[in-house]
Amino acid sequence: MTEDHTYLSVKEIKQLDANAGFETVVLVRKVNTKVGRNGGVFMQVEVGDAVDTFTFNCFEGTQAFSFFQTETRKFPQIVYLQGHIEFYAEKLSPRIKHVAEVKDESYEDWLGRVLEKPEEPVELLKKELYDFVNQIQQPKLSATVQQVFEDVGEKFFTSVAASSMHHAYWHGLLEHSVHVTRIVHTLLPLYPQVNKDLSIAGALLHDVGKVLEYRYESIEGIDRTRLGRLEGHVVLGYRLVRSAALRHQLESEWLERLEHILLSHQGELEWGAAVYPSTPEAIFIALADNFDAKMAMVQQQLKKALPQQIFSDFVPGLQTRLMTQSVTDLH
Repeated sequence: MTEDHTYLSVKEIKQLDANAGFETVVLVRKVNTKVGRNGGVFMQVEVGDAVDTFTFNCFEGTQAFSFFQTETRKFPQIVYLQGHIEFYAEKLSPRIKHVAEVKDESYEDWLGRVLEKPEEPVELLKKELYDFVNQIQQPKLSATVQQVFEDVGEKFFTSVAASSMHHAYWHGLLEHSVHVTRIVHTLLPLYPQVNKDLSIAGALLHDVGKVLEYRYESIEGIDRTRLGRLEGHVVLGYRLVRSAALRHQLESEWLERLEHILLSHQGELEWGAAVYPSTPEAIFIALADNFDAKMAMVQQQLKKALPQQIFSDFVPGLQTRLMTQSVTDLH
C-alpha cells in the first residue's frame, strides 16, 4: 500500500466494467468456509466500507485463500485488496489477486473511513437517551428503566440491532432505540390518551434483549448467541425488564403494561412477537419500531444507489425494489 494509489470505494467498484482492475481498502465483515459441488473447499468473504458491501470467493491455491486460512487476523480486520471485475450469473463476483492486512499506523484512519456507524455522534445519542430517561415522571418506572441500563452496561451502547436487516453495525441498537423514542416523543401530543411515561419507557427498552441476542466480536461477522438462538430478544428483554422492575417494586399494573410492550413490539406473531399489541402504548411502540426499521432500510438503499440506478435490488424487509432517484433527478 502506498499513498500514490487510488483506492476505490465499493460504490465506485460496482460501476466498473468487466475485466477492469481495482485496488481498495475495506473492512472484512464475514468469512465463511464453503464446500463446492465437486467437494473442493473455498472461502466466501464479505467485505465493505461505510456505505456498501460485496462478496467474493477465493479458491485453494490462491494467495487470497491462503491469507484467509492462515493469517493472524485482527478484529475489526481491514484489508487491502487488488483484483479485477468479473460477473457470475450477472452478479458482481470480483476475482481477488492479492490481499494484505492493514495493521500499520494507518489502521485507525482507515477504520474511521470504512466502519459503518450512526450518522450522528455516539456521545450525542447516549446523552439524548438519558435525557429521555429523565423525562419519565413515574418514580418506580423511571428507576426501573435506569436499572435496566445499569444492568446491561456499556454493551447496550456498542451492540448491533440486527444481523442484516437494519442498524446492523456497532452502536446500531443505540441509534435505533433513540430514533424510535424520538418518533414516539414527537407524536405523543397527537394522542393524549396514550400514556407518555409508558410509551417513552417502552420505546427505550423495546429492543434491549438484543444486547444478549447478538454478538459481533469475531471475523465470522454478526451472529446470534446461544441464548439468542434459544430464546430470542423478545423473551430476553422481557426477563431483563421484569428483573429490574421487581427490584424497584414497580406497581403491578404498570409492570403488566410495560412487559406487554416488550412481548408485543414486533407487531406480528410471524415477525417474532409473543402476542399481538393490545394496549394503546404497545400499538404505538410497535408502529414506531417498524417505521424506523423500514426507513433505515430506505436510507441504506439510497446511500448505496449508483448514479444511473432507478430501482434498488429487491429489499426483503420492504418487500419491494425501492426507487432510488430523487424527484429532482427525474426527466
